[in-house]
Amino acid sequence: MVMEIKPPREPDEERDEKVLKMLIEAIRIIGGPKKLVGMRNLTWLPSLVRAMYAVLLRNAGYTYEEIASKLGVTRATVEKMLTADEEAVRKKVAGLTEEDIDEHVAGGLAKLAYKEMMRRGVEEEIEKITTTSTALGIDWPVRVATLLKGADFPLDREELMQRLRGVKIMGVDAEELLGEIEYPVTSPVDLVKKISEVLRKRKMVK
Repeated sequence: MVMEIKPPREPDEERDEKVLKMLIEAIRIIGGPKKLVGMRNLTWLPSLVRAMYAVLLRNAGYTYEEIASKLGVTRATVEKMLTADEEAVRKKVAGLTEEDIDEHVAGGLAKLAYKEMMRRGVEEEIEKITTTSTALGIDWPVRVATLLKGADFPLDREELMQRLRGVKIMGVDAEELLGEIEYPVTSPVDLVKKISEVLRKRKMVK
């Protein structure tokens, strides 16, 4: 039996903050604020925001029915948003007009915005880890964090094993340490913290 790994359901306030970040990314993808100024009708924005909530709720483990209930839309609408082909939307984004943005396109934009938000978040965390580790004279967190670039979080054990295969941490194979942490791993900082906890339990660090 394969156990499905579900991330913890975050508070609504945290989800609201993520939607704001995703909205900024979506505006960048569309063409920036100037592109919005040229659009006379912005009635599609609520659909885009709903699609963003749908993406976040789905990633948090909610079912289509639960998402539909929370957003006050039909299951069919949720499915249309979440099954949107974001790469197809990306290809036609340059010529996108307000008339083009239906629930399907809104879903594609929301998925693209989510990926971009996560990418920026990972890069920011890696930069923080690098700065802190350099100041402390510790190199393994930087190596570990760098190997997580481009990863879609949360990560399970199998993907982390693949990414960190062959890496030594304090003289120990990373794969061995990964066998002792809890999953899923939600970010580079989360992984560094969990590995540090294992090292402390082994009395390899204070």
